[in-house]
Amino acid sequence: MDTGAADNLKTAFACWGERIAPVFDTAREILVAEAASGKILSRNRESIPEAPPVAKALRLAELGIGGLVCGAISRPLHALVISYGLRVVPFISGDLEEVALAWAAGKLRPETFAMPGCRGRRFRGRGGGAGPNGVCFCPLCGFKAPHEPGSPCTSKFCPGCGSPLVRR
Repeated sequence: MDTGAADNLKTAFACWGERIAPVFDTAREILVAEAASGKILSRNRESIPEAPPVAKALRLAELGIGGLVCGAISRPLHALVISYGLRVVPFISGDLEEVALAWAAGKLRPETFAMPGCRGRRFRGRGGGAGPNGVCFCPLCGFKAPHEPGSPCTSKFCPGCGSPLVRR
């Protein structure tokens, strides 16, 4: 998955002090950054509303945000945010400056900045392994792809909406 900066794409980083906020749903502030050629061109902090979730998603859209880097995010808020056309990179943790610099350089990798216990996975399916058969399925938009044995569906992302896939 490409989690780096696209030139001239405004990206919001959910922040809590000088770290990535552990849960976007409760975050009250974002760092908005723009990057080009691997460098951050501009950055500023913006307030985001406390509730309801639709107000958070609307605020991101009003700011012209194209991407969101955050810690955990609830399914309903994730669906709202992507419905506004934002690309979400969830389950990221760490120092805000380090994460932003890695993003600008195109080196923001979930395995490097994953929240403890997450390993970059999102919306995991229930139950154990489903054997060699089955499909990888997007719970948000319905995209399906054949499961590849030895490659967990939860490590793949939907090409349509960017949501992590689950096994069916």
